[in-house]
Amino acid sequence: MGIRQKLLGGLDGNAYYSIIMEPLWAVFGGMIFFYQPLYMKHLNVSEVQMGFLNSLAAVLAVLTSFVAGPITDRYGRKKTTLVFDLVCWSATMFVWAVSQNYWYFLIAVVLNSFNKISYISWTCLSVEDTPEDKRVYFFSLIMIINLASGIFAPIAGVLVDKIGVVYAMRIIYGLGFLSMTAMFLIRNKFVKETELGKKLMKQHSEITIKDKIKDYKEAILYFYNSKVTLIVFFILLIGQLQISFLYFQAVYLKDVVGMKESLTSMVPGISAITNLVVYFGFMEILRRRGDKFSLVTGLLLNTIGVFLLILVRPKGYILLLISTIFMAAGNLITITFRETIWNNVIGEKERAKVFSAASSLIALITIPAGYLSGYMYKLNPVYPFLVSVILYLVGTYIAVVVKRMDNLN
Repeated sequence: MGIRQKLLGGLDGNAYYSIIMEPLWAVFGGMIFFYQPLYMKHLNVSEVQMGFLNSLAAVLAVLTSFVAGPITDRYGRKKTTLVFDLVCWSATMFVWAVSQNYWYFLIAVVLNSFNKISYISWTCLSVEDTPEDKRVYFFSLIMIINLASGIFAPIAGVLVDKIGVVYAMRIIYGLGFLSMTAMFLIRNKFVKETELGKKLMKQHSEITIKDKIKDYKEAILYFYNSKVTLIVFFILLIGQLQISFLYFQAVYLKDVVGMKESLTSMVPGISAITNLVVYFGFMEILRRRGDKFSLVTGLLLNTIGVFLLILVRPKGYILLLISTIFMAAGNLITITFRETIWNNVIGEKERAKVFSAASSLIALITIPAGYLSGYMYKLNPVYPFLVSVILYLVGTYIAVVVKRMDNLN
């Protein structure tokens, strides 16, 4: 228990198994998303088409989020997580590995859209039997594993340098398919259905449109009656929008900063080292300062990081290094404490349907963002990053409001 207490914050049960299996997803997850725009560009997919695919992903996410709550409650957290992880990640990784053109990526978008279901079921599976005071350890560990996995990104850079972007990414996607599939099957063997999940499976033996509409009505009323929940929802929305507006970072580094494709992998590598330093050097201090104070800090660091990225000029690697450090630290801190706050402000019984409703609303609102970011990048590569700075500033202000509300309580 000594090692588990020190490294894993005393987590056990489902949370423990989710943590120790996460590296099998994270190692390849860190590589694929950074290099994916370059991979698509080499397969003759334009920035506007990439943007359209991101918007399509948002449209499909509305549909999958709509049914995520009732599916999770009816079939259980454990079964739902396994089935939809195999669909949205294993199958998608395989399609990415063999992609030839735009239409392959379109199929991958459809398959990957089911991640909204698996994410909600996985979150419920992992944290429902975990005490509230230990959930921050779970989310911070998940974040550090995923963000620190970028330390393997330079391996992708070596492959890109030796055999080119396309063949390198095919190998990485293929290995990712094998690793993630193994992870899902092994993890499923050890996790157990949560106590709340067992109760809800009995209560939700049937799914009807009427019941789903009722769930959404109850979720909206829950937002209305809990101002903190509604405000944190807007911070989640901003985080989702950022995925679209920061999507072209690797392409930007090549097109504007003038970095070789093989060297762009140094950015996630530096980010990973930064994440490790922040986690082991500062995370405990931030936990003591409080979730809401830390959220403000993370969003502010993100704002500075993206702003500095805009100022980077060709060969301006020192400024790029500083920007990368700020963005990496900001991401780790922001996502860790945002997810902790979000999970803690939602009632236990309402979690699945509120998650589902929130995911649907976020996906619906962000539909234009993907296409817009691609169109803006075509007009001027700086434009999407300017929007990102503005969004982070808004997010920082909202986080300050949340902090003040907490102080008033």
